[in-house]
Amino acid sequence: MRSSTRGFGAVMSNASPPPNPVSAAIDSRSPLAQAFARFGRMWSARIGLALLIAYFSIATYAPFITSEVALWWSDEDGLRFPVITDLFNRNSYAKPHHLLFNTLALLLPVHLILWWALGRFAAWTVSQRVLLILGLQVTVMLLCWIPFGSPGGEGGSRRALWDQRQRPTETFRNFQQIRQEGEQSPRALFAPIPHSYSTNFFAYQPMGSVNPETERRFHWGTDDRGADIVARMFFGARISLTIGIVAVGLSMFIGIVLGAVSGYFGGWVDLIIQRMVEIMMAFPTFILVLVVVAMFSRDIYLIMIVFGLTGWAGTTRLVRGEFLAQTGREYVLAAEALGLTKTRIMFRHILPNVLTPLLISAAFGMAGMVLAESSLAFIGMGDDTVPSWGSLLDVGRQQVSYGWLIWIPGLAIFGLVASLNLVGNALREALDPKGDA
Repeated sequence: MRSSTRGFGAVMSNASPPPNPVSAAIDSRSPLAQAFARFGRMWSARIGLALLIAYFSIATYAPFITSEVALWWSDEDGLRFPVITDLFNRNSYAKPHHLLFNTLALLLPVHLILWWALGRFAAWTVSQRVLLILGLQVTVMLLCWIPFGSPGGEGGSRRALWDQRQRPTETFRNFQQIRQEGEQSPRALFAPIPHSYSTNFFAYQPMGSVNPETERRFHWGTDDRGADIVARMFFGARISLTIGIVAVGLSMFIGIVLGAVSGYFGGWVDLIIQRMVEIMMAFPTFILVLVVVAMFSRDIYLIMIVFGLTGWAGTTRLVRGEFLAQTGREYVLAAEALGLTKTRIMFRHILPNVLTPLLISAAFGMAGMVLAESSLAFIGMGDDTVPSWGSLLDVGRQQVSYGWLIWIPGLAIFGLVASLNLVGNALREALDPKGDA
C-alpha cells in the first residue's frame, strides 16, 4: 500500500502543473489591439469593410474600367499608355478630387508594399505607417500642382503635371474609324466599358441597348443627357466618398479644437464655446446649406466646406465631455506638474485617450454627409457639373417610366450608407470595454 502511494506521488511530481485559468485568460495585447481583434471577428464589420473596399476600389480605378481612352496603344510611333497620361489632363479630369483618386490609383501598389515591408522588417507601428503613406500621397498631389520645366519650353512657360492639355486621340471611336477606313490598324487595349462619364450619346436608352457609335452596350442605360449610367455611377462614387472625407474631416478638426479648449480650460471659455454650440445646433443644418448654396454657388467644394463648417457642434460636445472626464486624471496632473505647455497636454496626452468615440462618430458622420449631398443634388441644388448619385435620382423622379434611373443610384446610396453604419456600429461594440464580457 505504501509503495503504491509512493508511486502515485512520483507520477504526480513528474506531471506538469495544470494551467492557471487566470493567467490563461490574460491577454498581453494592448486594449486597442484587443478591440480591433473583436472588430475583425464581427460579421457586420466584415460586410461593411468589404462594401467600403468595393466602393473605394471602383472610385479609384474608374478610369481603367469605364473610359474611351486606350489603356495601351501600339502603332508605328511605338507603345504608349494614353490612359495614364490622360489622368493628369485637366480637360478630362477638371476637379481636384479626380487628382486625388488618379494619383491614388498609381500609388496604391506602392502604399501596400510600404505598409507590408515597414510592418514586417522595420517593426513600424500602425500610426507611423499611416502618417508616412498619407504624407507620401499628399506630397505627390502637391508636386502635380507645381509647374516645372524650363521657361524656354513649349509655350515659353513652365507647366504643372496636372494641367490642361489636348484630349488624347487614342480613343475607341478613332480606333474603329481607322479600322473602317481600311488603314493599318494599331494594336490597342481598351477599358471593359469604352464610354466616358462626360460623353453624351443618346438620351434614355434602356438597359442592355447597343450604342451605334461604339457598338458596345449601355449595360445600365443612359440618362437625360445620353451619358452612360455605369460611367456616371462609377465616377459618382468619387463625389460621395470625397464629400464624406472632406466634410467630416473639416467638422472633426473644428470640433476637436473647440471641444478640447472648452473641456480643458472650463470657466468662461467653456461658457462661450457652449453658447456657440447651442446657436449652431439651433439652426437646421440642411436649410443653412441651402441658403449658402443659393446665395453663392453650387460648386461641389463649396458644398463640402459648408457641410464641414456647419457640422462641428456634435463633435465639440463629444470632445468636451471626454476632456472633462480626463482632465482630473493622474497623468494630466503629472504633466502639469512637469511644466508642460497646455497645448502639449491637450493634444499630445489627453487627445489620444479620447479618440475612441471620435472614430465611431466619424463613421456615422460620413454616412450622414453622403445622404446630405445626395439629398441636395436630388432637389436640384447640387453641382450639375459633376456626376452625382442624387442628380441621377432627380432625373429618375422626373421620368418615372425609366426605372433604372431610380433603383441603380438608390441602391448605391443605400449600400454606401449601410456599410458606413455597419462599420460604425461594429466599432462602437468592439471599442466598448464591456465587450469582453
